[in-house]
Formats: sequence, structure tokens, C-alpha cells
Amino acid sequence: MAVGFVSGPGLPWVVALSLLPFFLQFLGLGLEGTLGQGLCGSALGVTEAEAVRYGLVSEYYFYGQLFLVLLALKATYALLLLVLRFMYPDRDPPFAPWVWRVGVGLSSVFLLLFLLTRTLPLPFGTPLGPAWLAPAPLDPLSLLMTLPEPFLLGLYLRHRP
Repeated sequence: MAVGFVSGPGLPWVVALSLLPFFLQFLGLGLEGTLGQGLCGSALGVTEAEAVRYGLVSEYYFYGQLFLVLLALKATYALLLLVLRFMYPDRDPPFAPWVWRVGVGLSSVFLLLFLLTRTLPLPFGTPLGPAWLAPAPLDPLSLLMTLPEPFLLGLYLRHRP
């Protein structure tokens, strides 16, 4: 029995750590006053049209949208890993290196964007021209959501196909 990335013992941990930030974001809906809004909090429950209409568009709204897309991609990737585990229970598929690279890329982008949006002003296009977006505030929920990423990258490196 060959052990690889998809068929190996580390896959359940990879799936769990990939899904954890997605589920932690829901704490921001109920515990906003205690833990903060999380990475996507300012974009949840408000469409872009409503945000523009009521003047709620800020850099934090766009950061929230960006992280919503990333969390959705990470959750989709984790569910794809589960499906691949059922399809290939005792060996890796021939495209396992590509699946592994996508996971490493998603985690790396997630961690890098978290660090960039919390530390540096980022350029953004406005109707009046380019502007610099202020760094987003660092709340405890955002830190909790990002904490699994270094461990997830470690799992990826340990279980490389």
C-alpha cells in the first residue's frame, strides 16, 4: 500500500486546518464585540451595491471581500481533497503534485495577504485615481483564523507527493 499526499495519514489534518478559518469566521457574527469581526467581518451581510449606496465602502470592506473569496477557495479545496480521498483510497492520483501545489499556493497567499493587509498600506483604484488603503486592524479573531496556516504549510511540506 503506497502512502502519499491524498492517501496518507496527514490528509484529515490538512482538511481540518484548511476548513478551520472558514468556520472560525462565523464567531465574528456572534462575538463581534469580544473577538472582533475577523478577516471578512466588514463584508458579511452587505452587498457591494448596498455598501456603496449607504457609504459603507471602506478599505476594510474590500479586504473582507478578498478574504471571503480566499476562504471560499480554501473550503472548496478541502472538500475536493475529501472527494479525492474517496476516489483514491489507497494510492495518490497521477495529478497529486498539482493538487499539493494548489494547497500550498492557497495557504501561502492567505498568510501573505494577512501579513500585507495588517502591516502595509496597499494601493487601490478609486474613481478619483489611485489611493492607499490603510492597514486593517488586528483583532483576536483574525489572529485565530490565521494561526493554523503555518502548521498547515508544515503539513504540506511533510507530506509532499
